[in-house]
Amino acid sequence: MIGSTEIKLPSGTAGGVSEINYSDEKGVEPRYGKGAVARGYGRKNYKASGSLTMDREEFEKLKTSMGGNVYKKPVNIVVSYGNDDMPSVTDTLPDVMFTKSDSSNTKQDSDNVSQMKLDFIILSPIKWGGVAAA
Repeated sequence: MIGSTEIKLPSGTAGGVSEINYSDEKGVEPRYGKGAVARGYGRKNYKASGSLTMDREEFEKLKTSMGGNVYKKPVNIVVSYGNDDMPSVTDTLPDVMFTKSDSSNTKQDSDNVSQMKLDFIILSPIKWGGVAAA
């Protein structure tokens, strides 16, 4: 699978993302009347979240471009993926707010690349292949 991930910033884009995971949900609450069988349902609020891993050097660029703090303002993340058998698909994660950062300094072969893991929530519906989820 071939893919790319870009974090859209007012001053350009940030890259260096080696892994990204994201998901969304909109739960269903059964409604009961008299008896043990559901008579209908109600919808819960939409929730979306995820995490990404990026090179420490790119994280520092991201932090600088966000005013020295990755927790201050939302960013948009664009994920494109595909392979030889299918056309490219692009998902957009709008209004991403980072909630946690975690440093990892493991040895990776001869590269010795330091990694940062960032957890985030997504405040607007994910656009899966250009179509909003909610």
